[in-house]
Amino acid sequence: MADEEEERTRICDQCHKEVAVSNFALHESHCQRFLCLCPDCDEPVPRDLLDQHHQNQHSQVKCTKCDKKVESCQLLDHECKARLQRCEFCPVELPLSAMAEHSLACGSRTERCSDCGRYITLRDQPEHGQICPDLNAPDNPSPPSSNGRRTAVVCRSCMRSFPLEEMAGHQLECDHTSEESKGDDDEEDGSHKPEQASPRLTSSMKSTLFSAQGKRQEGEVDQISTCPHCHLALPVVTLRWHEVRLCPKNTVPFWVGSIPFHFIL
Repeated sequence: MADEEEERTRICDQCHKEVAVSNFALHESHCQRFLCLCPDCDEPVPRDLLDQHHQNQHSQVKCTKCDKKVESCQLLDHECKARLQRCEFCPVELPLSAMAEHSLACGSRTERCSDCGRYITLRDQPEHGQICPDLNAPDNPSPPSSNGRRTAVVCRSCMRSFPLEEMAGHQLECDHTSEESKGDDDEEDGSHKPEQASPRLTSSMKSTLFSAQGKRQEGEVDQISTCPHCHLALPVVTLRWHEVRLCPKNTVPFWVGSIPFHFIL
């Protein structure tokens, strides 16, 4: 029972503090003798310092900026319309009376979001930072920068957008892929070059072949050879026709590889 009584507390009417029930009688008699409540702020004050407390805390003083009279204890928290206040959107300091109009115009200025590219007002930037689709995208593993934003850049080779910190690695892969693609195109172009050159070579060879054949036929007109079957001497051009058509002793088909004996007239 004694432990339960010590744990129980009670509010003192003089100082408004919680006091253990076991010590409440002694505490109350002490407060009534030495303390009293200030009639202005309802705070417990020593009886012998009540006048000093009233003079320091509740005397009327004039604000040096707006000339308004307030109590001494409220001077620091006084909403003086002439006191300077810094704008939350820019470093400008203005009197409190002009701050509302300035903040309305200053907060309406827009800045481009480096993540999604949209223009967001300065007033809505804190909220936009939580709902920005690119910043909260689950497939983007790159960590945010120190100011909570990431800078996206476009690769000039493939025209794809990447975070700035990933662009160096991407360019190495992108340039290597471009060189391989260029090499494959060169090989494909080179594979067609022989096909384009072959008709020219064939035409040249045909021209040379026909020229040599014409010269050979012109020379054979002046050459005479004998038939291997009947030993008749005839010009080479006539001899070929003779061996196939007229020679009575030819029982074997004519072959090109025979070596005739030439007589020069």
